[in-house]
Amino acid sequence: MRPELVQFFDEYQDMMVIRAFDLDRSPQTAEGFPIRAIPTQFFFDANGDPFRPTDLALGSTFELLTDDAGNHILTRHVGALDFDDLVAIYQDMAAQ
Repeated sequence: MRPELVQFFDEYQDMMVIRAFDLDRSPQTAEGFPIRAIPTQFFFDANGDPFRPTDLALGSTFELLTDDAGNHILTRHVGALDFDDLVAIYQDMAAQ
């Protein structure tokens, strides 16, 4: 996913915050996040709240994780995303 992330970052860095971590080098950065596989992405809105996808094409690929009380606490995607997927996610986020 690295080439797609680099391209996406180059084109969208002024519009959103993008963070990528190499867990082999810095495994502590994953503390507190439920990572089952690499790559895994977590998405948050501009307020830092978990993103709620509305795009039907991508919506089924997200997992909306909840706490014991049923509160939405994280939005996770497991697996690679290509550049077009990242753009579609951004467009969905920007539309909300």
